[in-house]
Amino acid sequence: MIQLAILLSTGPDQGVVTEHALGTIETALAHGHAVFVFCYGDGTAFGRIDRDIPQGETDHVLRLHDCANHDQCRVVACITAAERRGLTAEALAPGIRLAGLGEWTEAVIESDRVVQFQ
Repeated sequence: MIQLAILLSTGPDQGVVTEHALGTIETALAHGHAVFVFCYGDGTAFGRIDRDIPQGETDHVLRLHDCANHDQCRVVACITAAERRGLTAEALAPGIRLAGLGEWTEAVIESDRVVQFQ
């Protein structure tokens, strides 16, 4: 099993990069790999449970929330970046938690591959 660390610093509404990031996470999990996702900067918006998306629009956030509930996936939002954007622990989706850059550093050290989407 490969351990993959993903730095997700693009927001959920930023097009092709977001789609590619989510596809990479979903594919890795489907192949039995372990994935650690660190949401940083605008990527912390992926942690929100309280987004209001117009009817008929695809909400990429829900795809990451599904991944966060997978046994081999851990999703963490940077606490400092989240606080700057008004995201509190109460507004986090189940399976996603707040942590600092130290946890990202540990994941990078323990991982076989590191990928950044920005």
